[in-house]
Amino acid sequence: MVDWDKLRIFHAVADKGSLTHAGEVLHLSQSAVSRQIRVLEESLSVTLFHRHAR
Repeated sequence: MVDWDKLRIFHAVADKGSLTHAGEVLHLSQSAVSRQIRVLEESLSVTLFHRHAR
C-alpha cells in the first residue's frame, strides 16, 4: 500500500524537478526525500525518476 506522504513527496519532486528543491519545499533533507522515493519505487516495482550525478 502506498501512503500519502510518499505520494506528496513524489509530487513535489516531479513539480520542482529535483530532490533538493523538493526537500526545501517539504522541509526535509535531500537524503530523506531520496530515501522515500526509493521506498516508493521499491513498493511499486518501478523506477519513477532517472538519477544522474552532477
